[in-house]
Amino acid sequence: MVLVSIFFFYIGSGITLSLLRLECIDALAAKESSLRQSSLSKVEYAVLILTGPDNEPKRDAIRTTWMKFANNIFVENGETLYKWNHTWTEQHISKNCIKFYFVIGTQGLTETKLLRLNSENNQNNDLLLLDSFEDSYRNLAIKMLHALKWLSNNLKNLKYLVKCDDDSFVRVDLIIRDLEAYAPEMNAQEISDYVTYKKDLPAYKGLYWGYFDGRAHVYLNGKWQEKDWFLCDNYLPYALGGGYVISRSIVEYIGRNADILGHYNSEDVSMGVWTAALDGVNRVHDIRFDTEWKTRGCSIQMLVRHKQTPSDMFQLYKTLVHTHGEKLWILDACRIDI
Repeated sequence: MVLVSIFFFYIGSGITLSLLRLECIDALAAKESSLRQSSLSKVEYAVLILTGPDNEPKRDAIRTTWMKFANNIFVENGETLYKWNHTWTEQHISKNCIKFYFVIGTQGLTETKLLRLNSENNQNNDLLLLDSFEDSYRNLAIKMLHALKWLSNNLKNLKYLVKCDDDSFVRVDLIIRDLEAYAPEMNAQEISDYVTYKKDLPAYKGLYWGYFDGRAHVYLNGKWQEKDWFLCDNYLPYALGGGYVISRSIVEYIGRNADILGHYNSEDVSMGVWTAALDGVNRVHDIRFDTEWKTRGCSIQMLVRHKQTPSDMFQLYKTLVHTHGEKLWILDACRIDI
């Protein structure tokens, strides 16, 4: 009887400990979920960076260069302000109001690649891994639809989204500075040399800000061929995909209607189509988003440089740090352009 009692005592203790362990795990998971939601609720500016599963060197280049300029944005007395606050030795501190997302489709990836991406995300916490599509060039517009749907559902206090590619060098600090100061009207004298407008309204329901192209003929063959285009001979006006900004109202509209929106090979062309019928959106054409990088590499006011290698990014970053944020160029390129 004594042995039986001891046996059942140990069994009961084991079951109790197991239940307690499960309760602790559930409580920890619930706490982590709550902290995640609390953190996401503070995000006002999201930076969405289209990237591929194998492009970790490009992502690392961004993490160690222009992503750090988010430190130039700070909150004081409830106001979001800009100040150059960067040195070689400063510690990168994540800003709760700014969140970076490298978006990747994971459908069809090997287990090895998935493990590598999860490891990268555990270390950096900046990958948006979506398993609903296969990552490829022909699926770029689909990638945008799925990403905007996720952002709309999860970032409830989002104000603006900055979209760029993983070969773009972006002055994210200056973009947020101007959004805080001038959006959505974007009609201040301080930026009047750079921007033009579609129309003036008493109030705007959204903002679509970038370098607009409305003259390009539709590609009928080659890499950018659009077999399904039927709207007209030219593309509808759209902001070049190297970098542009859309407001939360546009993010929500596309997120809600992602399942019924048509799309084309080019995600930036698709964005122009998706937003074409929206009324009250301020479409702001700004030369500082011009991503014709070869011919305009020495312009000091640029907000985006496209088609940059990791080496280019480090050179741009070095020049900016040395000039306290005043010069966005590569010196060798400037000598050629001059």
